[in-house]
Amino acid sequence: MKFSHLLAAAVCAIPLAGAAHAEKNYHGFKPETVDALNEKLETPLSETTLEVLSHSTEIEPCGGTQAVTMNPPEGWQDRLETAHAAGGDQALPVPTTGLTLEYPAVYQLLGVEGACEAMFDITAGGKTQNIQTSCSLPGFDEAAANVFAPLEFEPAEGQDSPAIDNVLVPVNFCRTEEDKAAAP
Repeated sequence: MKFSHLLAAAVCAIPLAGAAHAEKNYHGFKPETVDALNEKLETPLSETTLEVLSHSTEIEPCGGTQAVTMNPPEGWQDRLETAHAAGGDQALPVPTTGLTLEYPAVYQLLGVEGACEAMFDITAGGKTQNIQTSCSLPGFDEAAANVFAPLEFEPAEGQDSPAIDNVLVPVNFCRTEEDKAAAP
């Protein structure tokens, strides 16, 4: 085949490649980002998934306008009745190290934000256990739980033991101003 024929075939393919993007609704996400992710993900992001995720790019807990709905696990409501919220009236045990928040990679690449609440118990030895999370999107649950799993606590001032059940702490996964400025 002549070079001119190859060139003509390539030029004709460009609009067709663009048409493939036009046929698929990316719901405001960068097509090249979604396509690159889909090549690597075991379960590609469907149009339905992208639509759901598009409602979490500027959520209220992160200063945006999109409302979120939490998805509590079974038993959450029962524990919530006796929960001790961070910043509440009761002095809570103090963590001995800082919190480490790891943003789920796919959500970070897409610019998706998440709101979570984590509830856990603290043993007399200062370890966390019985961690549950209620998040706005399922992919944030594990990340929120991982914030508290390695923590150790010491008693609050005036307490003999750090032991307490149902400590409730908010955890938000918010994009930085830099991330927002880089988005389309």
